[in-house]
Amino acid sequence: MSNFFKPKDFKDFDEASAPVQLPDGTYEPVLTDEDLKICSRRMCLMDTAAYSYATQNAPCAMFASYYALRKIYGNDEDAFNVAILNQLDCVFNATPPVSGLLLGAGLAIEDKGHLNGVNAENDLKVGLMGPISGIGDVFIWLLPMTIFGSIAGYMAQQGSPVGILLWIAMWVALYFWRMQNYVQGYKAGASVVTKMGDKLNVLTDAASILGLTVVGSLIYSSVKISTPLTFAYGEISLGIQEGVLDQIFPNLLAVLLAVLVYKLIKKGVKLNWIILGILAVSCVCAGFGILAV
Repeated sequence: MSNFFKPKDFKDFDEASAPVQLPDGTYEPVLTDEDLKICSRRMCLMDTAAYSYATQNAPCAMFASYYALRKIYGNDEDAFNVAILNQLDCVFNATPPVSGLLLGAGLAIEDKGHLNGVNAENDLKVGLMGPISGIGDVFIWLLPMTIFGSIAGYMAQQGSPVGILLWIAMWVALYFWRMQNYVQGYKAGASVVTKMGDKLNVLTDAASILGLTVVGSLIYSSVKISTPLTFAYGEISLGIQEGVLDQIFPNLLAVLLAVLVYKLIKKGVKLNWIILGILAVSCVCAGFGILAV
């Protein structure tokens, strides 16, 4: 395997040195930034590709940490086998761009305590993978994707390529962020992540409110749908859109469409079918003069 995914100085069990145990029973940490960056690369390569319904994303976490654990346990093959099986058996499922923060903190525990720290490492991963995923979902998957995606789409409609360049730049920045995850998690260590644990839910709730506000404003500004129908009675002519709907709730049809799509998604209808349905209904309604943009 390329050195991009494997340490240059990797040594087999019969070549590696024995772990150095300190007087207090812990061990001399051996992992370097380069070792941790290799973990990030391997996690990015295989994330969710080996998903298990029994342990969820644990096989990917095991694949990512393989060479780090080999270095931690040196020539102790039996201890390494226990450690690698623990990675495989411990349930883990966190938002991919932030998963390395927890896994890096876990490696910090194991690098210092070896097998004595395995239980604490498992408790850390299982206990905080939910709260930290809430942060990752909101601040990485929801807000940036929604904001930059809407900007890119709007600017594309105006014939400007700047929006899509911002979109690409965001994904490049996200990639480099992921490449540092394990290093950041390892250096922060378990203590910092644990202290933040009781505050993560509060931050997630606040950010979720912000995300809903952004999505609501996008519906009003980006979803364009109206009806040209008019109500005529004698000499009286009243546009249904301007004279009725906009007086009740501006952009009401766009909101109703968003609610319908949301309900369909909740019922498990595939997005492709929803998109095709919207296109078909739009064509029919436009042809009969029921809807317009």
